[in-house]
Amino acid sequence: MRIAGIALLIFSLLMPAVSAANSTAMPTGQSVSTIDLFLLFIGGILYFNIFAVVLYHVVKREKKFIGRSPIVRIAGMLAGIGSVALGSLCLIFIVMVLLTQFMGLTLFAWTEGFFLYLITDTIPLYLPALRLSMTTGILLFGAAGTAFFLLGSILLVNFGGYVRQSEVAMPTGSGSVKKNAADRPDEPLNPVLSFRVEDRQSREPSADVKVVLKHRDGVRFHTKYTNFNGEVTFTNVEGFGSEYYAYVDGDISRQHYRVIRI
Repeated sequence: MRIAGIALLIFSLLMPAVSAANSTAMPTGQSVSTIDLFLLFIGGILYFNIFAVVLYHVVKREKKFIGRSPIVRIAGMLAGIGSVALGSLCLIFIVMVLLTQFMGLTLFAWTEGFFLYLITDTIPLYLPALRLSMTTGILLFGAAGTAFFLLGSILLVNFGGYVRQSEVAMPTGSGSVKKNAADRPDEPLNPVLSFRVEDRQSREPSADVKVVLKHRDGVRFHTKYTNFNGEVTFTNVEGFGSEYYAYVDGDISRQHYRVIRI
């Protein structure tokens, strides 16, 4: 589904540019015609809507990942920052070209000359079959800027969000069920949470160790000792189970003990 969605997004971004390439064959440097203005207007509206809708869903999604390596997270965040920066530069550059082209601002005149150099000299040098007009080039650069910005936003949200330390907050069949809760469909309210603690080296149950069940906000927490089987049950949990995580007191990174949801 994710690959299909990305493919659809790229297809939607490139459609105005493809239309411009098929319908405008004017030499580069010629004044913009009425149909070029129409294509730029349609392309701008399409890009803005795609940008707003996708960015809204990306930010709202708030997906959380479990056990991700810090190196992977840092690499993902750096890639996201770089992608957002590249997309922003493309979009800002295109805006400056449009201001020069349609409003005659001499302050940004260099951008139009540089843009013409890119689409008439640089790109044909590596892709001889690709001949771009001013309109097609603007639409393609706008699509690239939008795609890079959205890709960077996805990477930043996915790799820069809150990382859950365990899967201890899986809902159980006990407790009342709150229907249609935001991001928690049919998740029990005030559930009973049970865990088993094992020593990582011996793989044996750890009896009489203090288990801390802590809320993600860091304010609410519960403590209880395991029985002779290394198991512990919390029955007075307030809220949703997905809002809590468990660990052995003094071992929050869980290097010595495994805390398993049962």
